[in-house]
Amino acid sequence: MKNTLILFAAILMAALPAYPQAANKLRVLGAPGVTQTNEKDWHNSLSVSGDDLRLSCPKCSPIQVVDVKKAEISDLRYGQNAYHHWVSGIVTGVFSLGVGAIVGLMPHHEHFYSVDLKDGKVVGIQADKGDYRQIAGMLENFAGLPIQVTAKDAHFLNGFNTKIVAESTAK
Repeated sequence: MKNTLILFAAILMAALPAYPQAANKLRVLGAPGVTQTNEKDWHNSLSVSGDDLRLSCPKCSPIQVVDVKKAEISDLRYGQNAYHHWVSGIVTGVFSLGVGAIVGLMPHHEHFYSVDLKDGKVVGIQADKGDYRQIAGMLENFAGLPIQVTAKDAHFLNGFNTKIVAESTAK
């Protein structure tokens, strides 16, 4: 029985990358062939299937779908930006007699990925706070490359194959 379970687990792990993976809540910051994006639109998707990375952006123009082959990817990068909701924290704090001020004091993080292509073009996306680890896993498994990250942001991708880079080369 134990051998059967181990065999089943090994087959499942080997077949896992063959199934398409997708994340459906992200912002498109830029991509080859895309000149305009909707800054407020989070209804875009990034999917991986076989040797293709597909970015779908229904409100982008002039094209809505960008396909990238695995062989075209040179680097993967991750970065984040922290900010505070000061106004909502103050307003909530006033109405909740100070308890809601915690909202303004807690940092909120924005997660950014850059897929650098060998021809110099870049696919730039902002991931939702609930999906950024899933996207990191998708990109890492798809490209087979380490994700370049600065030392201060490395803890966000703990457990992934990362490469620590200096601040000046990460931007």
